[in-house]
Parts: sequence; structure tokens; C-alpha cells
Amino acid sequence: MTVSQIQTGDPFAFLYPHQFIALKTYRRDGNAVATTVWFAHDEQGKIYITTNRNAGKIKRVRNNGRVTMMPSGRTGELLGEQEVEGRAHEAMEGERAHARAVLEQKYGEAFTRIAGPDTLERTYIIINPVTTA
Repeated sequence: MTVSQIQTGDPFAFLYPHQFIALKTYRRDGNAVATTVWFAHDEQGKIYITTNRNAGKIKRVRNNGRVTMMPSGRTGELLGEQEVEGRAHEAMEGERAHARAVLEQKYGEAFTRIAGPDTLERTYIIINPVTTA
């Protein structure tokens, strides 16, 4: 665990200062697929990502909610060696506005320009920490 994780009790805390993460989603055969994405977090320690509704990563999340994340640069270069696991799901209708607001708060006008209007073509992924019993 990093100092930020210990101080906050948040397993995702070391990701927050970064602009991008390498998000690994898992195929049916168990092989990981890494994708560099923008992300943002909220006060409850959830991570939010947006993507096209037909993107491979959302299809993999729908099939298997296990994801792993690591800080990365814009072009996918990994920043560090620590990876953290989470459980992902596609945002339900009632969660979409909050997901978009969290991403807009972090990325501002750049997010709005790139993501465009909230349409049926766009969806959101919500990632929760994996809890250990």
C-alpha cells in the first residue's frame, strides 16, 4: 500500500493525481485487454469512465466486472508498478448524470469537447474497490 492509501483508507487514492489510467478488462477466456482512459473519482471512492456503448471494454465489463488499473500516460506508458483491482459495472440511468458531472469536474471543457453530448451512444463505467472480508 502507498502512503496515500494508508492515510485515506482508499485503495484507489494513488490513482487520483493522474490524468490517465491503464484500465484492464477481461475477455471470456481470461486474457486482459488494457486501454488508456480518462477517469475521475467521487467522495465515495468510486471511479468513473466514459466510453462508446459499443466499445470492447464495456462489452467485457458487462460480461465480467473484474478490472485492474494502473496510472499511465496519455499514450499508455505505465507510471509505476502498482496495480489495483476493482469491480466495474455499467452505469444505470439514475447514475449517468453523476458520472458525467464527476468527469466534467475533473476535465472541464476538454471533457465536454471530446465526450460530446450525453447520447444513447455514450455510456459510463463505475468502478468500486474490491472489498476483502
